[in-house]
Amino acid sequence: MEQPILEIKDISKYYNDIKALDQLGFTLHKGEIFGLLGPNGAGKTTLISILSGTVKDFSGTVRFKGEDLFANRRLKNDIGIVPQDMAFYEDLNAMDNLLFWGGLYNIPPKELKRRALQLLDIVELSTRSKEPVKNFSGGMKRRLNIAIGLIHQPELLLLDEPTVGIDVQAKVRILDIIKKVGMEGTSVIFTTHQLSEVEEICQRIAIMDKGSILASGTLEQLVKLVEEKEVVDISGDFESSRIVPVIEKLPAADILAVEDGIVTIALDDTDQLPAVLSHLFQNTIEITDIKIKSPNLEAVFLKLTGRSLRD
Repeated sequence: MEQPILEIKDISKYYNDIKALDQLGFTLHKGEIFGLLGPNGAGKTTLISILSGTVKDFSGTVRFKGEDLFANRRLKNDIGIVPQDMAFYEDLNAMDNLLFWGGLYNIPPKELKRRALQLLDIVELSTRSKEPVKNFSGGMKRRLNIAIGLIHQPELLLLDEPTVGIDVQAKVRILDIIKKVGMEGTSVIFTTHQLSEVEEICQRIAIMDKGSILASGTLEQLVKLVEEKEVVDISGDFESSRIVPVIEKLPAADILAVEDGIVTIALDDTDQLPAVLSHLFQNTIEITDIKIKSPNLEAVFLKLTGRSLRD
């Protein structure tokens, strides 16, 4: 296998006494879209900030293209950054924003103009290129933000929750752009707390929580962590402390997550569900709803963390 374009090893970061990252590490190959999936506070943005050079005072190593990323300033020119917050001038139009930000990389004017026109076409803003960005919708601004991150043709693109706050149609367009970028050879780190996004575009996925990577691999590899079991959500009028000891008496059921009013369990087969419900009824557990689901990333996250991704 070819040498990874990015190697992250044992990255830890504290904010006072709070550990934001805990011995985090992974590798990334050319053209690969790598998804970091986790709730707010998992450490995703901290990692992106370290890689982009805006957060320091951490331990661990980052090697990019075989070299220490922080020892060779030239390497930073090969990284594109798309932060959560919009990084452009609202009073300028889309073309002028691209020309301004691209000019910081000393790209020859003629080549810069060519790239800007090409990117405006890719992000579907060609017909609005001369309009002030302040008139753009949220989705259009997000697409421009990505174009700015690509203007210098980086080998690595860092995307920190690029679909936050936009509608479904705009999200689909952005995910299509990211897939196209990966197919053209740019490596991508993509952070999100949306399961469907990493399932759609990422070749590999890392599940993060509380500063650590709990598991990583392809979607198929991760789903195997819950084996061949069926996942069942049981809702009702009960407290978590009341239902846990009741379910623990059932050898066929594994508790994936529980809170007041809902418990998620894994069963070898849904044929076991009637016996589970009968046991709950016998113990006066009031049930209002049942949902049966095939194993997916949400079930994996529940198994690894004991809580929902949206918590």
